[in-house]
Amino acid sequence: MRHLLFFTILLIPCLLMAQTATVQGVVRDDENRPLPDASIAVTGHAAVTSGANGAYHITVPAGQGIVLRFAYPGADVVERELDLKPGEVRKLDVVIRSTVIGPVTVTSNRLRDAGIDKLNARTSHFQPSLGDVNSLLQGSLGVMTRNELSSGYNVRGGNFDENLVYVNGIEVYRPFLVRSGQQEGLSFPNPDMIERIHFSAGGWEPRYGDKLSSVLDITYRRPREFDATVSASLLGGSATVGSAMAHQRLRQITGFRYRTLSTILKGLDTQGDYIPTYTDLQSYWTYDLSDKVELGFLGLYSRNRYDVIPSDRETELGNFNQALRYTVYFEGQQRTAYETFSGALNLNVRPSKEMLLKFTGSAFNTYETERMDILGEYRLGELDRNLASEQFGEVVRDLGIGAYLDHARNSLEATVISATHTGSWVWGRKNNLQWGIEARTEQISDRLSEWYMVDSAGYSIPQLNNGLLELNSSVKSRIDLHSLRTAAYVQNAWEWNTARGHKWALVAGVRGQNWSYNGQTVISPRARLAFHPAWRKAVAPGDTVRRDYSFWLAAGSYYQPPFYRELRNFQGQLNPEVRAQESIHFILGMDRQFQLWERPFKFTTELYYKALSKLIPYELDNVRIRYYAENNAKGYATGIDMKLNGEFIKGVESWASLSVMNTMEDLDGDYFYRYFNKYGERTDGAETLDRTPADSVRVDAGYIPRPTDQRVNFALFFQDEMPRWPTFKVHVNLLFGTSLPYGPPNATRYADTLRTSLYRRVDIGFSKQLLGAPGQEKTGVLRHVKDLWLSLEVFNLINLNNTVDYTWVQDVQGRYYGIPEFLTPRRINLKLIARF
Repeated sequence: MRHLLFFTILLIPCLLMAQTATVQGVVRDDENRPLPDASIAVTGHAAVTSGANGAYHITVPAGQGIVLRFAYPGADVVERELDLKPGEVRKLDVVIRSTVIGPVTVTSNRLRDAGIDKLNARTSHFQPSLGDVNSLLQGSLGVMTRNELSSGYNVRGGNFDENLVYVNGIEVYRPFLVRSGQQEGLSFPNPDMIERIHFSAGGWEPRYGDKLSSVLDITYRRPREFDATVSASLLGGSATVGSAMAHQRLRQITGFRYRTLSTILKGLDTQGDYIPTYTDLQSYWTYDLSDKVELGFLGLYSRNRYDVIPSDRETELGNFNQALRYTVYFEGQQRTAYETFSGALNLNVRPSKEMLLKFTGSAFNTYETERMDILGEYRLGELDRNLASEQFGEVVRDLGIGAYLDHARNSLEATVISATHTGSWVWGRKNNLQWGIEARTEQISDRLSEWYMVDSAGYSIPQLNNGLLELNSSVKSRIDLHSLRTAAYVQNAWEWNTARGHKWALVAGVRGQNWSYNGQTVISPRARLAFHPAWRKAVAPGDTVRRDYSFWLAAGSYYQPPFYRELRNFQGQLNPEVRAQESIHFILGMDRQFQLWERPFKFTTELYYKALSKLIPYELDNVRIRYYAENNAKGYATGIDMKLNGEFIKGVESWASLSVMNTMEDLDGDYFYRYFNKYGERTDGAETLDRTPADSVRVDAGYIPRPTDQRVNFALFFQDEMPRWPTFKVHVNLLFGTSLPYGPPNATRYADTLRTSLYRRVDIGFSKQLLGAPGQEKTGVLRHVKDLWLSLEVFNLINLNNTVDYTWVQDVQGRYYGIPEFLTPRRINLKLIARF
């Protein structure tokens, strides 16, 4: 009996194991992208979550009917009924289609979302970058980025001020006084808190606001259970905690981020003591007052400080025919600080299944200061280029010696308070009516006091005949601006089917806005027509497969009423006569979803033309945009964008995009005179001896390239893993862009026709999953860790010099030289990511 009891005890685990089965597969969304963190569970049993590539593995009871539930934040629960045999392994891939996100209706219909790029925020964890969400946009249609230190991006010939950015329906802003990318700090969106990212490069619906170039719409998560993400690196760290309480009626997600770029900035040409510290704290709470009413709150506090005490700078430029070295020795320091508070309270009411009403009140306040006193004593010398010389590579002739003094005491405070109501009503079978109204007050207090003095070889520039000393530039003003904006929109979406199963969708509506400061009212009609054919392809006699295509045509009028910076000219004065800029979009696009190597892929392309009028010309100074504050230009932007994304490696998404574009503008009264001497030679010729003007010819500049006229842009993000070591992955990020126009620092836009060097950058990351791999056992405290990753990142792998701006220096003969300011060289970062 003792032996029988002993063997019985040994058989119990085997018998229990024999009464279980295994289900495994991949959870995806309706765009065939893997869904990480999806919850998979059998009622009454513990749940598991899908991994980074959407894969899951769960043990379930066998020999009985079960219901396997798949849940994902912001989506309806998907259930599958199963009856498995003991020991059976069943492969089950599931597609979760988002239909309701919290109380906000989000149409996941592919036709209505035609032309909208849906991005996966989790990719930013492994993409070798500084960790901003904006790095995900590098592969989106029409997007151009050329500064790894900045969160700014340009879309189809526009500048960053022409982009709309929303977080939970609240428009967010970038710092006003920022001069360079390293001053910006952290961008508003926190990648660890994001549930959904939608991006449109043109032709968007009237429910989005009034800008010329693009819309980035970000929605934060509503956790259904406890989760946390912690990361630490040489550049800072972050911690995010989400939870659901009170029977999931109360949900919150809170994130804290800290960043310092000291190790990155030490590689710049300008050496010195860099003390950049950026922090932010965000929290998003929602509470279900009832089954039909939800109360939500989003709060943000951000503090960015950038202090630098420069010591010296050495930059070499030119070519073999004339190699130059620019050397500067500095005294003084620069201190900038941005402090931001933002809060939004929203009430969502669903009176019926077909209707949603949303009421939102929000407030935004930022206080920015800039203090700068920097003396630079420079020397521009020509290098010995004789390979046989003992002084090869050394300065043999001075071309210019001088000094400059840069002074600033600037401060700005901006407060924006808004109240918004939006609604949605699904009527009929496939019609959706949406409307909205907004009132927004803007209060801006700006104090400008800055001047710039240049002393070249003992003579102040410019020189006056009256003997007075004049500064190279000087701005001193006190500005207080109070205004009210009101806006409203209405739009409707129709869907219908035609013969042979072809599907159509039309979204059309109108948007209007009024601004009290200039009294202008603008009306913007917009429409988008989408077609999804029911094409099929014969692969064998009697066997056909679906050919998944979609086509769309979008057109509309897009106004951008001026904000504060568009009103202020180079002298620091406001022009109340400035009117809204206008862009008329014409877009023809298509996409195709297909299987390649039994993996999902998607190809998207758009052909566009934008007719621009009432433009406000501007110049770029690093990342600072300086407007002329006049509607005195017209222009256009045209091109084609292409993107291919999919799983080159199973379960791991990669993408490649290519853009070809041309954008030009024509300023009113933009002309200059070309002077000739008595011999008919141009007086500004490099080899002209007689520079005395004897004749002149007026030249109308006509159409010239806009400051963002980058003709070709290519972006690639590729992920790979070791065939026999799937927990080890490689991530490569490649960017290539042709040159941008630039010119000397003056108010003559026609002279900005020089071209920068090419932009080339390769970043690479190596990631190893230490915990959380399928089948890996975890004990002790480690059982609470879902994933643990260690990443090594190499920025600017090829160590190429990319130019962000130019410093202009005058030599003894009055000739100007543009000294390039390079971005960061090769740098290494080590990062640890843990998910609980």
